Amino acid sequence: MAPHGWMSHEHSPHSEDEAKSLDVVQRVVLSVLLAFVFGALSAVLAAYLVLRGDQDLAHSDVIGLWVMSGVVGLVTVAAILAINRRKPYHPLVLLGLLPLAASWYWIFH
Repeated sequence: MAPHGWMSHEHSPHSEDEAKSLDVVQRVVLSVLLAFVFGALSAVLAAYLVLRGDQDLAHSDVIGLWVMSGVVGLVTVAAILAINRRKPYHPLVLLGLLPLAASWYWIFH
């Protein structure tokens, strides 16, 4: 009989390598989900502002939402870096500004 507090489960990892592999898979899956959900939110918001922003909204609203697309992108990349045990202020966090940078020309010209 197993000691109190020690539960055996048939699906639990049996070795340290298997546990590391499972951890990597979980981090990759969560990172991909975050990138698609929140990265797409940032990109779609920037695309909307380029295509319909000036027609549907006041210019100050367009600028505010444009900034928010950058903030959402930065937070998304920082979260992905944190999940993958990197510092959230790593230079890769600047990838979150891609939707903001890509839409800049069309919004302001």
